[in-house]
Amino acid sequence: MRESENEGRLSEELHITSLVVHVVPDQLSAVVNRLSEVGDLQVHGTHPSGKLVVTLEAPRAGVILDRVAQIQQIPGVINASLVYQHADSRQSFDIGASHD
Repeated sequence: MRESENEGRLSEELHITSLVVHVVPDQLSAVVNRLSEVGDLQVHGTHPSGKLVVTLEAPRAGVILDRVAQIQQIPGVINASLVYQHADSRQSFDIGASHD
């Protein structure tokens, strides 16, 4: 990798956001299937009452907001509530992962 490419990569940000997504309970599985279409999203847990815990990763806050809007448009979704958001350079995440 050239030095300028490496510098660009090191200055890139990574945004990680967690959400609780409330859905109509009888549409839970359909919503989970549709969430698989949203980029860089992971479903970490579901509850039969219609609650999902998900995380999103993106290079910019605007991308996160676009994905939250995409989630809210899925049929059966009542609301997507932001629980936590963290942004840092990709380098700091890479450093943390290398020490595990």
